[in-house]
Amino acid sequence: SAPDATSPSAAPADAPVAAPAPAPAPPHVALVVPSLRSLCERALAAGVTVASAAGVLALAADHNAPGLAAFCGAVGSNPGLTLWLAEPGVAPVAFRFADRLRADAAAAVAGLRALGLEVELLSGDAAPAVATAARQAGITAWQAGVSPAGKAAHIEALRAAGRRPLMLGDGINDAAALALAHVSAAPDDGTDLAQTAADLVLRSQNLMALPAAVRTARRAQALARQNIGLSLGYNALAIPLACLGFVTPLLAAVVMASSSIIVILNALRAGKEPAA
Repeated sequence: SAPDATSPSAAPADAPVAAPAPAPAPPHVALVVPSLRSLCERALAAGVTVASAAGVLALAADHNAPGLAAFCGAVGSNPGLTLWLAEPGVAPVAFRFADRLRADAAAAVAGLRALGLEVELLSGDAAPAVATAARQAGITAWQAGVSPAGKAAHIEALRAAGRRPLMLGDGINDAAALALAHVSAAPDDGTDLAQTAADLVLRSQNLMALPAAVRTARRAQALARQNIGLSLGYNALAIPLACLGFVTPLLAAVVMASSSIIVILNALRAGKEPAA
């Protein structure tokens, strides 16, 4: 019988075979951010898969690496945090994001200034985003595009000038500067590395905890000096009297116990905010 026309054996041996249609190129997402390392680290920590992570992390050195607007065929600058989505035959689409300041950021900055501290903002983000955040928080001195090494170098320069910088940071990029600062703090929602490098972890989402911590530290230092002065005065008075025989053993024991209680009660005042 004649072969079936639909059977593969029905086709001539020299008939051209149609090549399979190429699979459509998958869309790619490019991340364009001034602080690329910080974003990738946050995304990975949150369980988000970041494509071309090696290329994204190399953007600082390679302006044509995956992640830039030019890589997606877009034209223009990339202020702030921008997520680019590009598909073959479709114009790239930019999704721009902005960080929202904490509600008490400006109040915390004002509180630090009221304590006589100068406030400066160091960020790896682009200048427009940093300028906006600084203006909203009431910070006049700020620097944008600062690398982790740049933050650490800035802290070292302050210490070399005789200053005692207080560093507040929550990211992996802040760890080196936190370790070099005279005293450092990290919020409770910061990265584990930042909290490990910091001297103090603020167990509150409220930034006003930082001025409160500075006030508590200063009050504790003042009370410690008071207790030292009290101890020196007590010994300067009691020892000569005891040597001269004016103090009986029972009276000496009572005075010693009383002085210890006074020192302890005075130290407990460090944890109490003074009345406004």
